[in-house]
Parts: sequence; C-alpha cells; structure tokens
Amino acid sequence: MGLLAIGLYLLSPSALAMAQCPEEFEPKSMAFWALGWGVFAAFFLGGLVLSFLMFRITRVAARGPRWALRIVSIPAMLAMWLLGAGIFLGQFVLAC
Repeated sequence: MGLLAIGLYLLSPSALAMAQCPEEFEPKSMAFWALGWGVFAAFFLGGLVLSFLMFRITRVAARGPRWALRIVSIPAMLAMWLLGAGIFLGQFVLAC
C-alpha cells in the first residue's frame, strides 16, 4: 500500500503536465510548431553528424583508441537525440 502511494505521488507531476491548457491560452501557431520541429530536427541531425564525424576523424588513429572513441560516440549521439526530444516535449508539446 505504501509503495502504491509513493508511486502515485511520483506520477502526479506527469499527470498534471498532460492536463489540458486553460481556455485563455490561444492555440499554438504553425510558426511555433515549425520552430519546435526545427529544434527537434537540429538535435537529431546534430547527433548523426557527431557520430559520423567521430568515425571519420578517428580513421587515422591507432586501433585501440579508434574503437574506444567510436563506441563513446554512440551514447553521445543518443544523448543528443534525447536532449532534443526532451526540449521538444518540454518547451513545445507540453507547454501551454
């Protein structure tokens, strides 16, 4: 019972964030959505470019450091994608 109460308490901010906006807020314009999708696309492409450049730059490195840097570039790419998705959701989708 206690764990259920704690779980529900921790999920309450998520439920409040997904509540509908009050009626006094205007609907979001197409320019607002274009900017949001642009931010999302910029972080997505930035992650791809980061990973691509790491693979390209490390071609001349020794075998050990080359693969270590290449393996590190994959979580960095995923972090860029998650950061872009978080900004998009937090500032554009869930914002009134």
